[in-house]
Amino acid sequence: MRVLNSLSEINILRILRLIWLEKKISRVDIATRLGMDKSTVTKIAADLCALGIIREAESGESGPQGGRKPVFLELNNEFAVVGGIEINPRKFFCSVVNLSGENIYEYSEDIAPEEYKKLGLMGYFKKAFDIIKKHSQSLKLSLLGIGVGLPALIDVEQGKIIQSIPLMIYEPVDFIKLAREFTKLPVFFDNDARCCCYTEKMLWKNPNIEKSMMYILVQHRPQQPVENSPKNISVGFGFVLNGKIYHGANSTAGEFRSMLWEPSSKNQFVASAISVENLADASVTPIFRELAQNVAFLVNTLNLDVVYVGGIEEQYTEELVKYIREKIVYLWPYEWKKPSTVTSATLSERVVSSGAGILVLDNIFSIPQLGDSNGGTSKFYNDYTSYQWLSLFQH
Repeated sequence: MRVLNSLSEINILRILRLIWLEKKISRVDIATRLGMDKSTVTKIAADLCALGIIREAESGESGPQGGRKPVFLELNNEFAVVGGIEINPRKFFCSVVNLSGENIYEYSEDIAPEEYKKLGLMGYFKKAFDIIKKHSQSLKLSLLGIGVGLPALIDVEQGKIIQSIPLMIYEPVDFIKLAREFTKLPVFFDNDARCCCYTEKMLWKNPNIEKSMMYILVQHRPQQPVENSPKNISVGFGFVLNGKIYHGANSTAGEFRSMLWEPSSKNQFVASAISVENLADASVTPIFRELAQNVAFLVNTLNLDVVYVGGIEEQYTEELVKYIREKIVYLWPYEWKKPSTVTSATLSERVVSSGAGILVLDNIFSIPQLGDSNGGTSKFYNDYTSYQWLSLFQH
């Protein structure tokens, strides 16, 4: 493919991002949406089709006046893939994700405390990466990058893990630097609950309505990867505000501790909830009700459109969803009913690793001048120039 000048590169990125977001869109609609000349769109689309990153899909419906049916463009899912990884105290998950954000391969494995003591976080990251790399090679597809979701306090801008009590990390770790040195690929990471937001955003059926969203990641797992660590309910929040993933100052948004928490508490909830070994135990109900009260306060205060609950088995998700709905109504002070949707998440266990893969795509299909406020885009283009980015797609 010929070398493109910078203006052409930006136009390429604008077109690719729109195709990625819309999944299927015609050349005419691209030109209209981006305010570009139709001939420019046609020329760039021809270059991208020749490269193999996009392809023509089925035709759309003719307009009211008849005429030729529009031909849709879509990403070519046989062109390349990205990888997504989740590592938590219970197990690690791997996802191979196509360019449309769909999982095409999944793998999970329990984490043995003795092995974690020996390998640590980076050892398990390398193990998961090797699995993803091997599978992408078996598919004969290029691996464009890796995303990682962790139960940790993360500085996205600096690429560092500040702290993770669940993963026994108490001092800052320059994770992105270490991961990129090992993989020789673009690597991105985020808190596990925010990775879930990427998954739901990609699967939104009506993005014009669901502009503000909350994801509640509830996991039943050991507190740490050590022998005899008691199981507990771990909760993290992810937010999408005005259509964008919200990180907050120093990427700390979403860390949860109940408003009823006391100094004597052993976890995120009240003192009576010391350990939860079995979700079927009746003692879990007060925890779910307490969590619902915290969530309802945020939903009503922030006027959120939708709440997703994921991370635990379906039957317990439904129970928690019911309590949240009840609390939203109970705590709403006006006769006018607040239209908030509370529902179970689209995906189950693989939601974090899938979202981590979509995080990679969100960075790759971003526009430098219009980078997202979360810092991921600017960080990507600090490390990978447009020419280097384009070279990722040249086989």
